[in-house]
Amino acid sequence: MSKEELRKRIERNPQLKKDFDFLIAKTGLTPEQFLTGLRLDCNLMKADRQTLLSKERAELWPISEDTLRRTVKNIRRVAGQIEATNKTEFAPALPKNIETDFAGLPETLRSYARKLERRVDIRALYWKRKKSRIATSVAKTRRHSLYERIRSSTGGYHQARLLRLVNAAREVEGLPKIEQRAFTIWLNRLEKRRKETQSK
Repeated sequence: MSKEELRKRIERNPQLKKDFDFLIAKTGLTPEQFLTGLRLDCNLMKADRQTLLSKERAELWPISEDTLRRTVKNIRRVAGQIEATNKTEFAPALPKNIETDFAGLPETLRSYARKLERRVDIRALYWKRKKSRIATSVAKTRRHSLYERIRSSTGGYHQARLLRLVNAAREVEGLPKIEQRAFTIWLNRLEKRRKETQSK
C-alpha cells in the first residue's frame, strides 16, 4: 500500500518525478525496483551498527551482564555469611516449623546463584554470536542499498535529488524528514566506511 502511495506522490510532484526519472535512467533500475529500494532504505540512517547493538542489547539484557554477574557473586557471598552466622549464637531463633527452611537458606541461595549464572553464561554466548552477525548484516545491507546502487552506477549519490525522494518515502512511512546537513554527514560517513571496507 505505501509503495503505491509513494508512486502517486512522486507522480504528482514535478520535482520528485524529475528526480525519480533521472535516477532511474542513471541506475538502470526499473521503477518498481527503485520504489522498493526507497521504501526499504528510507530509514537506513538508523541502521548503523551502534544503534542496532544498543537496541538488541536492551532487549537481550534488561539487566546488564555485569550487574547479573555481580549479583551472582553477591548471592554466593551472602550465602557464606548466612552459613557462618548460623553456626554462632547470633543465628536468629526461629519457630520450629520454619527452622529447617532457614537452615537450608545458604544452599537455596547457592542453587539460585548457579542457575542464574548458567542463564547468564548462555545469554552471553548467544549475545557474542549475535553481535558479530549484526555487524555483518549492517555491512551487507549498506552494500546492497539503493544509495550504494546509485553511487556505483553514477559515481556519486546525487544527494539533493536522493534526499527529496528519501524524504517523500519517509513521509509515506510516517517518519520525520531528514535535514540536508544530517543527510550530508551520514552520506559522508557511508562513503568513508565504503572506502575503508574496500581498502581491507
